[in-house]
Amino acid sequence: MFTNLMSSYVKISAISLYSYLDKVLSPYQLTKEVERALKTHLVEANLCGMDSHGLQQIIGYVKSLQSGRINPQPRLRLNSERPTMIRIDADRSLGHYAGRVAMDTAIAAARQFGMAVVGVSNSNHFGMAGYYTRMAAEAGMIGFATSDTNAVDLAPYGGKKAKLGNNPISWGIPTGTPQPVILDIAAGIVIGSNFKHFVSQDLPLALDWGLTEAGEPTDDPKQVVVNLPACYKGSGLAFVADLLCGPLLNTAAAMFKDKTIHDAANGTGHLFWVLDVEAWTKREEFEQRVQSAIASLKDTPRLDPKQPIYYPGELEAITREERLLTGIPIPQALIDDLAVYFGEDCFSCFSKLGS
Repeated sequence: MFTNLMSSYVKISAISLYSYLDKVLSPYQLTKEVERALKTHLVEANLCGMDSHGLQQIIGYVKSLQSGRINPQPRLRLNSERPTMIRIDADRSLGHYAGRVAMDTAIAAARQFGMAVVGVSNSNHFGMAGYYTRMAAEAGMIGFATSDTNAVDLAPYGGKKAKLGNNPISWGIPTGTPQPVILDIAAGIVIGSNFKHFVSQDLPLALDWGLTEAGEPTDDPKQVVVNLPACYKGSGLAFVADLLCGPLLNTAAAMFKDKTIHDAANGTGHLFWVLDVEAWTKREEFEQRVQSAIASLKDTPRLDPKQPIYYPGELEAITREERLLTGIPIPQALIDDLAVYFGEDCFSCFSKLGS
């Protein structure tokens, strides 16, 4: 059974969440590889505390499967005329599957040639960018990942109309330990899916997070139609990501894509880059220097003695270990939404899964 966290949360185990996703996705005829990629990614997102990219996303993905935006049985097409510069047409795949194939491809090419870049077009939302850079780091490589988004919802710095995607940027760097350095950031002050969390918890926003349709600041998450960037730096990162995941891949920048059309010209793009550390320098020496840098970072005098200094990815790793032991907190409001959307049968199955 569920264990109460607070009045608005319940806890479930990772195994239970995976089983629930089995039940929810069973009617949609995804290939085993595509379904496994999605379920694993969603569970990992919830485990590491990226709840905005976990179970909360499943209704949106199912709607996209029903509408035809997402192809449940994609046939990815690879073009590798140059062995270190590879393109993939994802055939409207779930981005989680296309992204995993792309990063696996980049790692294999980098292992052979030292470095590789893989671009993906005609895809969909790929979840956490850090999921893919962790794959590279765990292979002893430095990884980079970015993507444009399924929605153009971010204003450029100083603007009040959405022209950009709230795009992710991630780097992964091996440390020689189970926890690599994983930087995973979005260009906006808040990622768009986090607004759903504020709606479900009936929480107000800071006034500099989003704008209404009229372009006015609001603290009501239900009224936000335009996200605001993390200063001019976030705006610049979002613009660069849009250019890398659009024009570089022979499609338009996000501001010109018609997101109501599900084809190669308008689909989501991703870019992955991998460098094999061993091809550049001795990996063990590199990792030792990284560990020394981490130790120095954490030894910095603190503004608040009670607040630890974390390196990128460390807090997520700590959260993951805690949630594996104690369960994943799921908002009751989300559970209620799932019950309404997927019916009492799925909800009954979900409610019987204990941590």
